[in-house]
Amino acid sequence: MYLGAAPRQRPPVPRQLPPRPRYFTNREAGLEVLDLALARARSEDSSALVSISGLPGVGKTSLALSWLHRHSDDFADGQLYAGLEGHRVGEPTSPAHVLPRFLQALGVAPEHVPVDLAGQMAHFRTVTAGRRIAVLCDNALSAAQVRPLMPASAGSVCVVTSRWHLRPLVLDGAEFVRLDPLDTDSAIELLGNVAGHERVAADVAAARELVLSCGRFPLAVCVSAALLVARPGWSVATAVTDPAGGSHLSEADEEVSMKARLDQVYAALPDDAARLYRRMGLHPGSEFDVGVAEAAAAGPPEISAPIDCLVTLVHANLLGTDNPGRYRFHDLIHEHARHRGEADDDRDLRAVTERRIIDHYLATADSADHVVYPQRRRPVPEYRFPPEESRTFADFATALGWFEEELANLMAVLRLASKRGHHSAAWQIVDAMWGLFIYTRYHRDWIASHEIGAEAARACRHRLGEARMRTGLGMALRDTGRYEEALAAFDEALDLRREIGDRPGEALVLHNVGLVHMQRDELDRAGELFAAALVIREAAADTRGEAKAHFAIGEVKSLLGHDDDAIRHLTRAMDMIAGKRDLNSEILARRLLGQAYLRAGDRPAARVQLEAALAALQDAGTVFDQGTLREILGEVAEQDGDPSSARGHYTRAEEVYRKLGALPHAERAAGHRRRLDTGAGPDEPADPVPAPD
Repeated sequence: MYLGAAPRQRPPVPRQLPPRPRYFTNREAGLEVLDLALARARSEDSSALVSISGLPGVGKTSLALSWLHRHSDDFADGQLYAGLEGHRVGEPTSPAHVLPRFLQALGVAPEHVPVDLAGQMAHFRTVTAGRRIAVLCDNALSAAQVRPLMPASAGSVCVVTSRWHLRPLVLDGAEFVRLDPLDTDSAIELLGNVAGHERVAADVAAARELVLSCGRFPLAVCVSAALLVARPGWSVATAVTDPAGGSHLSEADEEVSMKARLDQVYAALPDDAARLYRRMGLHPGSEFDVGVAEAAAAGPPEISAPIDCLVTLVHANLLGTDNPGRYRFHDLIHEHARHRGEADDDRDLRAVTERRIIDHYLATADSADHVVYPQRRRPVPEYRFPPEESRTFADFATALGWFEEELANLMAVLRLASKRGHHSAAWQIVDAMWGLFIYTRYHRDWIASHEIGAEAARACRHRLGEARMRTGLGMALRDTGRYEEALAAFDEALDLRREIGDRPGEALVLHNVGLVHMQRDELDRAGELFAAALVIREAAADTRGEAKAHFAIGEVKSLLGHDDDAIRHLTRAMDMIAGKRDLNSEILARRLLGQAYLRAGDRPAARVQLEAALAALQDAGTVFDQGTLREILGEVAEQDGDPSSARGHYTRAEEVYRKLGALPHAERAAGHRRRLDTGAGPDEPADPVPAPD
């Protein structure tokens, strides 16, 4: 557990699939292919891969979800979902963004998720070995996007949906399903399932004409059926007549027929619902919550009842809703909403709506960050449209959960703000995401966001903002082992901090540069930098910062063999945090003191500190520091000539690490245990990896 980390409990078996489609109709041939693929995998003790392709709106995801929900009991170890945004050809979701979330859902602690794609793939295969899981890769662009996400364990399955026929997956043993629009009878059945079979039976000829005008696409049929539900006085024949003038389209003109049906439903919307539909088309992500809609509705002309409008759009099948207060566009409908906005709203109104959406995310992220990382110094946000009332979060888990759910939207909004030249908002959004990155270690987004934020702050000449961005960027680069790039970012941050006279910020950067040198085993240089940071923090009476500096200096002194100095600095740090109710700092102090006493040869004093740290963690759930402390106590026991106790500590350490998905650490602890089990000669136990600052 690194400084500031929250205790993590073992997560439940992940069940990430969206709900089962309510009006799924026919598709028996596709279901049979999926059934046979799973049966073959079981008989061959292998995994299954099925790729479903077809035009937008043809029902690919509905087929996949219907089958996966039917077979939920076959995947006792979980079902994972990844929306890969393949319709955004220039910016699909990278597997390196998906795998960290998969790994964390499967129980791997954020700090133990590898930072590179190859490492993530290997870790995913290791974690899923022996587990029966299902993975849905929805809306994929390419085989390369899918391959890292495929489970290899026997009895597992990966289902892929794509607008494209992903032929290269044949090399991976894929089965293929090509979905065409429904046959006419099935399309009429779907129309009746939604709008009512009696209504359809009253005019079968009109129903046939209606589904043909929809191109027999399930999405278009459902949208037209929803229009009938909303207009109980209409006959099916009335719905065939397109108010937009697009009736009697050629059956072959599938794309035009889909647009015509959407135009028809749009034309029948109440004015405010149509206005909100257009405004939400400007939202850069396909999912959003009610708060975003309320922010978009607040612009002139104001939409007085946005929640009612959302309900209307759901009833019209223009929006889906999987969870209360959360809505999603089908990508085809999202594109239609955006085009209607371009046609029906002027440029200034669209620009105001976008900025209101951006300011909403900034305000909510700032509110969440105050709960996730309350002790952090931060500037007060500046808005173009200040929120009347920001969302509040009851506790850490709720706030961090919001961040994780909204990460894709936050990154999309950040890019939108940068693209539109809202540079002040852009860097502030990144700044408000700090707690998210510290706790989840989503390094790709951490680095990408801070690169955008740094350039945005530079563009609006906000030197403190740029200094904060480059400091955060350096920390992410250091965390991923990119030390030279980290030092370059810290150099820029240090110059900026000194230019504006930000002495606490200067100390922060010096401390982080020291950590880079410490991780490179350049201990003398690290000690000099920690000492320089300490001088500044003492002058500023920054007690918390002083304690951090004493921790770092004490560890360096201990590693250099300066035992008395090390213990003096660490004891001073311990005194400074006494009574602060800072569990993480207390655990760090006792661990470092225990290691310093052990290196000094004072095993009884080491044991006192390490056991006190373990006792303090007994109510914290399973956390990484428990494994670290057990390993050090195992070393103490070995030096005491007590192999039985040492073996017990190493066994407990291994259990902790495995529970958290820290597999390299688990193997190291297991190696110590096996060495004692076999009675091999004593090896020099490796020092545990220090907890990051």
